[in-house]
Amino acid sequence: MRPLDPDKREKILKSVYVLTGKQGLASVNISGISKTAGIAAGTLYTYFKNKEEVIQLAYLAVEDKMTQEMYRDFDINIPVRQSLKRIYINMLNYRLEHYDETVFIDQYQQSGYIQLNFEKQLAEYEKQNKPLYDLLEKGQQEGIIKALDAIVLISFFDGAVRSCSTGIIQKLFPLNQQLIDDGFDMIWRGMNQ
Repeated sequence: MRPLDPDKREKILKSVYVLTGKQGLASVNISGISKTAGIAAGTLYTYFKNKEEVIQLAYLAVEDKMTQEMYRDFDINIPVRQSLKRIYINMLNYRLEHYDETVFIDQYQQSGYIQLNFEKQLAEYEKQNKPLYDLLEKGQQEGIIKALDAIVLISFFDGAVRSCSTGIIQKLFPLNQQLIDDGFDMIWRGMNQ
């Protein structure tokens, strides 16, 4: 048997993001994925068992990529506010540069797909985001971050970045340094003691 082509696998996953960005996750199907990827449906089944597996693996791939980008240039040894702003800017940039992927991840998290392996995904999420959990704990120990459960703080932070990126993409407001700074200041005031 010939080894599977990693480029084809990547094209299949990217097709899921493109289709979600255009028509929403609920409309994604094997036929559409195959057509967008430029492969036969039968070929898709040599890479994945079914649509659910494609969707699950597409989520894991984009979550991993997004997380790596979030922590680019991260340094827990600099002040908490500065470290948190670095994560904010990285997340915002990723969301703006990879619109289809972020639409996919947002819709995935709101769908029933997330429940298929929820405990496993939550454990993986906590592991991947250990730098942010550690940063929030450091801020709480320093008395500058509210003494709330980390997942509450992270949900607030993530929601603010998501809303800002959506507003920029929808042209509700322009992307400029003032917006970036003001957006982060609002997040900081919401998390600050």
